[in-house]
Amino acid sequence: MDSQWNEEDAGQCNGDDLALRVYTSRLLGADARLVMHGGGNTSVKVHGRDFFGRELDLLYVKGSGWDLATIEKPGFPALRLEETCMLAELERLSDVDMTRELRALMVDPGAPAPSVEAILHAVIPHRFVDHTHADAVVTLTNNPQGDAIIAELYPDCLILPYVMPGFVLAKQVWVALQEEGLQSYKGIILAHHGVFTFADDARTAYENMIELVTRAEAYISERYAPARDRAASAVDLLALARIRRAVSEQRGEAQLAVLDDSSDAVAFAARAANRLSAIGGTTLYALPFSGRPSRCAFPMTAFLLHLTYVPYTPLYPLMRALKRSKYAWKTTGPKMTNQAMII
Repeated sequence: MDSQWNEEDAGQCNGDDLALRVYTSRLLGADARLVMHGGGNTSVKVHGRDFFGRELDLLYVKGSGWDLATIEKPGFPALRLEETCMLAELERLSDVDMTRELRALMVDPGAPAPSVEAILHAVIPHRFVDHTHADAVVTLTNNPQGDAIIAELYPDCLILPYVMPGFVLAKQVWVALQEEGLQSYKGIILAHHGVFTFADDARTAYENMIELVTRAEAYISERYAPARDRAASAVDLLALARIRRAVSEQRGEAQLAVLDDSSDAVAFAARAANRLSAIGGTTLYALPFSGRPSRCAFPMTAFLLHLTYVPYTPLYPLMRALKRSKYAWKTTGPKMTNQAMII
């Protein structure tokens, strides 16, 4: 993975920290290996003024409904930084209370709701904070030997076990920071979740992310990459035509068939493709893209399809995915609303 930082493009921000935040957020969002559509979040801390002109420290953090690949300045609601950090000091904070308190701390009540990870962004004591769900890093943490691999690969990162995003995760990081701080760390690796990087300048935070993810990609390539020998046998075009016809009949309309005999496709086909391709989405966030749930998600799907109002809960990722998936819209009766949802 290569850095896409461009000095000329960055220079057009004219030293505006929020503009730089938009710039590097788009760089992250443009790479599907780092975030899926709507995933990931970023922030920047700046000095600002409230409605009465009083100076205060602000946290601009990605807001609900915005995609990093296309985000603009209005996609970053501003929160009062000091009070947002104070939320991490609480012993407990329900999702509903967190949503309400974050909304109350917004400088502009008309801005989009802040990210569910806003408190975590606030407690990291650096100006720029980047967070992605990098495929390569999550792949390694999901490995049965993931703990040992991550410890070997990231001695310069704070490594934390998985907890639910939101207050629980923010509290976990806040406690870790009280014990050892981040002075000797380049990033935070969250098992089964993703990566945080941070710095007092936008370029360093962004390029630290690229460097950490590149380590994981290189590790996987060196140790786990499957053989990519191209298929030796000739393609049976009649068989492909029969497959196309069967799919067209199933879909109820004519479909196009495109043959992919690339090395990656052949490698996948050689590794139990029949079984893997029939499972469905492997994560909750895959539902909007595959249009159908995975087998593991289906039992919960049947329950959630009957909900008409969905506040933020620990099941939020599945609910949000269902709301956006074609499968959900075909199956549900009443419309699902998200008046209290945050991303």
